[in-house]
Amino acid sequence: MNEWVKKSIEIANSEGYLDRLSEVYPAKTLPIRPLDKQVSMRIHSLHEKGDMEGLLKLLLEITKKNHPFPIEHPYASIFRQKPNLIEKNPKVFQELGKIILNMPVEDIIKGLERPIDINRVMGQAFYNWFTNYFPNRGIPVLHEYQFMDNKIDRCFFKGRDEDILRFVNKILGFNLERGRDFLYRKNDKFVVGEARFLSTSGGSQTRDLFETIGFIKQTKGKVIGVGVLDGIVWFNKKYLKMLSNLGDDEPALTVLLLEDFLNKLG
Repeated sequence: MNEWVKKSIEIANSEGYLDRLSEVYPAKTLPIRPLDKQVSMRIHSLHEKGDMEGLLKLLLEITKKNHPFPIEHPYASIFRQKPNLIEKNPKVFQELGKIILNMPVEDIIKGLERPIDINRVMGQAFYNWFTNYFPNRGIPVLHEYQFMDNKIDRCFFKGRDEDILRFVNKILGFNLERGRDFLYRKNDKFVVGEARFLSTSGGSQTRDLFETIGFIKQTKGKVIGVGVLDGIVWFNKKYLKMLSNLGDDEPALTVLLLEDFLNKLG
């Protein structure tokens, strides 16, 4: 078991792990997304008239403007993205419309105004944290034109995902398959990292962990791949077994060790 996995397990099982983690990944209730009064009145009117098609099309249009569909429904998301499928699939459209019409109008409004799911902002939480935390410790977050300045011995790249993908592949001559969450330079060494907070186990969470481990194993040499993993990953036996197979040069660690890891780079 490599040292970073071992240390991460120890920290996760120590006093206050989740308390400290919440400083990086705060789980605070997000504000509701209030509807425009005119839109709310239209919803009431269409619902009262029993205009299923008009109401459903209005709701799908509203979901394009930073509002969720009133209920979790897979076909609603498809219709929102591809409205031309409505006429081609009238049965599913009408079934969805009947569900909506049978709901009290107050529940429809409440569903439209509900806050963003906390789990959906965890990735942004990590970015917000490190772009504030490390500059306060003398490690700047720099735009591409400054990032390679040899007068600066260590820094983070200001950008995410596609920006990092393009820079690592084009400028560093590497071969990442997709963008990642952060890029760090210390002199002529580079660290590209994937940050994941897993609140549950199984399903897509397991696939995400498999993908991250594959990324760590494949990214070595001048560009080091690191998995910054937190949450249930340090308590699940199956996940711990997967992580225990990582070699000494395949770092996976809790975000609470990220600063130590970067400081120890040669």
